Amino acid sequence: MKLFSMVGNAAKQGFTLIELMVVVVILATLVGLGAIGVAKTLRGAENTKRTSFARTMTSAIAAYKNETGDYPVPSDGNPDNKNVLTYGTVDSNNSIDRGNAEVVMLLLGRDESGARQSNKRAYITDSSMLYICQGRRVTKLDDALAKGGISASDMIGFPITMAKTTNNRKKSLSKARAFAPLKITFDFDLDDYKVTVAGEGDFNNVVKLN
Repeated sequence: MKLFSMVGNAAKQGFTLIELMVVVVILATLVGLGAIGVAKTLRGAENTKRTSFARTMTSAIAAYKNETGDYPVPSDGNPDNKNVLTYGTVDSNNSIDRGNAEVVMLLLGRDESGARQSNKRAYITDSSMLYICQGRRVTKLDDALAKGGISASDMIGFPITMAKTTNNRKKSLSKARAFAPLKITFDFDLDDYKVTVAGEGDFNNVVKLN
């Protein structure tokens, strides 16, 4: 009789299967909510970084124009055109059309190949936030400059985490990392320019990386 009593007490001290399942479900829910919060925070930080550098780029272009009298348009840019886009455009096949490396090199005091020129002033002194997209390969701009592997057709911008979307055509992109180029538009008729970067839901102006 004493033996049965001891076994019964031991059973009462453990968890039942249902109790364990409830605990697992609660923990999974908390982990899921935490992951969503972290993802939103990371995307918010990315958006802030891109927006901040767009302002830096705007100030650099203004300083360049004030000192030289001209905008830092690429060598193939035609001032007779009303608008000159100096960012890498993305076509329907998710391929890069042309880049903006040459404009950024002018503002960094470098030539088109990325070599530093002592006779050129650096209007942007910190390029640590910038990345360069060459095909589907993205590397830090500073690393690419150290290797001397820059061309005027490369695209400069930022890696970006795409938000989820219900659009089936873009669904695969929402699950992948993408590349958001700097977009610089010069309007010579109005003597004006604009610097923008793609947002997390701007599928038309990002490059799918994988």
